[in-house]
Amino acid sequence: MRTNHQPSIAVLADDLTSAADGAAPFVARGLTASIGRGRLPSRAAAVIAVDSGSRSATASQAFERAARLTDRLAGRGVLYKTVDSTLRGHIAEELEACFAASGRKSLVFAPAFPQAGRTTVRGIQFVDGISVSESAYGHDPVHPVRHSALVDLVPNCIKNVTLLDAVTQEELDSQIASIEDPASILWVGSPGMATALSRRFVLAKSLPPLLDGISSDVLVAIGSANLRSHQQADQLQESSGVMLLRGPRAREGDSAAVLRRLAQDAARELQSSRFGALIATGGDTMDAILDLLNVREFEILQELDPGFPLGLARLGDGRSLLLAMKAGGFGGDDALERAVARIRGATQ
Repeated sequence: MRTNHQPSIAVLADDLTSAADGAAPFVARGLTASIGRGRLPSRAAAVIAVDSGSRSATASQAFERAARLTDRLAGRGVLYKTVDSTLRGHIAEELEACFAASGRKSLVFAPAFPQAGRTTVRGIQFVDGISVSESAYGHDPVHPVRHSALVDLVPNCIKNVTLLDAVTQEELDSQIASIEDPASILWVGSPGMATALSRRFVLAKSLPPLLDGISSDVLVAIGSANLRSHQQADQLQESSGVMLLRGPRAREGDSAAVLRRLAQDAARELQSSRFGALIATGGDTMDAILDLLNVREFEILQELDPGFPLGLARLGDGRSLLLAMKAGGFGGDDALERAVARIRGATQ
């Protein structure tokens, strides 16, 4: 069922990359989107996305933040709670808080992101064919994944729940398009659901404005220890006009100190007007850098690739800075190289 008007969209995420890539598919179809960090953004937009910053918080902090921010967002026509496609974070606690504060009657849970190899079969989440808790994400020293079954993450107090299997984006699109009374639903999923929701609720696709390529330098910060991010950085290494900052390939004992040093180095470099864009892998990485730059909100311009949004922030000195971010495990070996090329040239 399609409505005859464009509903307002709210996105609540537990980290910055999830907030940005939750909004980006709507922007790709012509809507405007503003991202707020820990609060609602001041800039009006068709899509409002908020990063609660709760993935690295305690379970009780995650519950409180989800409840407080959902209360502010619940008046929007479509309410979408993002979850990580590898099921990291305080999912059960946030779903309980978000559902209670949302006023919705039912919950639809679909974390599949087929374009990134994340699929759901018989209620089990897989990464490249391996159940997620048995994959490398199950051994993550910072955010280890304990559950592969979606049912284990849904609080018992939520009675009206639909769990969606999907191995292709088309399958996910079809299922979400067929669900009735969408305003009564708390939608829960990853970038695959964001794509499906954008195709359902944005009635006529119009392309976002074409962006001019930048001639200034690009700073790339690799904060993720995921092997794929470092393979992408290796391929980018030889590019001219790119400064590459990266953490260690293996997790160190004090990962917070590593991230702090990387963010400080990046923020110091970005004081120079030579840089027109920042690319970061890992939501914690971009988050830490934006803290030091005192950037509390920004707008989303488009997607460089699925799950790889491009935004625009205003710095305190009046300069504009392009922001591109992705989770550490996404993309092929040339993902960063292609992102830099698109930022510099054909960004559409």
